[in-house]
Amino acid sequence: MSLRNLLSDFRFSLRLLRRNPGFSAAAMVVLALGIGANTAIFSVVNAVLLRPLPFDDPSRIMQVWHVPPAKSFPGMTMFAVSPANYLDWHSQSSSFEQMAAYGFRSFTVGGKKRPEAVQAGAVAADFFSLLRVQPLLGRTFTPDEDRPGEGHVVVLGYNFWRDHFASDGNIVGRSVAIDGETYSIIGVMPETFRFPSWAKLWVPLAWANEIRAVRGNHNYGVIARLKQGVDIRRAQAELSAISTRLEQLYPEDDKGWGAIILPLREQLVGDVRPALLVLLGAVAFVLLIACANVANLVLAKTLARRKEIAIRTALGASRLVVLRQILAETVLLSVAGGALGLLLARFGITLIV
Repeated sequence: MSLRNLLSDFRFSLRLLRRNPGFSAAAMVVLALGIGANTAIFSVVNAVLLRPLPFDDPSRIMQVWHVPPAKSFPGMTMFAVSPANYLDWHSQSSSFEQMAAYGFRSFTVGGKKRPEAVQAGAVAADFFSLLRVQPLLGRTFTPDEDRPGEGHVVVLGYNFWRDHFASDGNIVGRSVAIDGETYSIIGVMPETFRFPSWAKLWVPLAWANEIRAVRGNHNYGVIARLKQGVDIRRAQAELSAISTRLEQLYPEDDKGWGAIILPLREQLVGDVRPALLVLLGAVAFVLLIACANVANLVLAKTLARRKEIAIRTALGASRLVVLRQILAETVLLSVAGGALGLLLARFGITLIV
């Protein structure tokens, strides 16, 4: 079978499809829906459930929360962390290589002419080293910068750097106005780094002494990296013991407050896993139904061409030649339906996210 014959079959099949726009459109739309839905759902499942987090050794990265008193917060099993309790966990625990707090900040970035409200993460100095992520440009925070009056430095997120500074490779060392004060840009994070997901830039926590002593105000998240050889059950037992001691030392603020440790992946995925798996199974059946419907359409069209096929056979065309021509037609439909399905998947992923 020569390439010339194949090209001839594809040209003939293309003419047939043009002469039957209703059949062609129906088959391509059915295939596009099936392929697009499966591609979109599998892309999300792959990113959320299958692909590891974009950090070094992510299985040892944990999220640590308070467990609030059941009487005061019925039904709640996780609560934000207070500064003083975090500092006690940090100093008294031995199960973790590193522990870092982070919080939400809302800043006005820019001068008087074009101010913009920006969500930022205020993070401890070892936040980035705990996650073992390297900046694209510059550096991250040092312990000296995580002190009151020393924290006028900022690390930019990739999208913020691209959109506001035109991906300037010489951005490190320049200044930016944040809440009317001058901050020095010391680094830019890579495009894949988006933690917390809402943060467009990061500044040091730089807690003042009065904030470091607060136990009754819970506003911060905490991440920690387990030491090699330490499992989550041992770390959980240790933090529970520390929480019990704190409850005895500070009953007014810490009575009934415990701690819970969760793998960061589980924390990020949450209860999305069952829904995604159900969707994946559902769209798989949709694809099977689409394939069956297209097969029926092709079969019906082929049966309608019985006279044509009989004439071609009578004129000397072999069964292989007839079958080859029909296969060429289905290949064109599949390619066109697949291409349209990928376009639908692109929009579908955005909607799912």
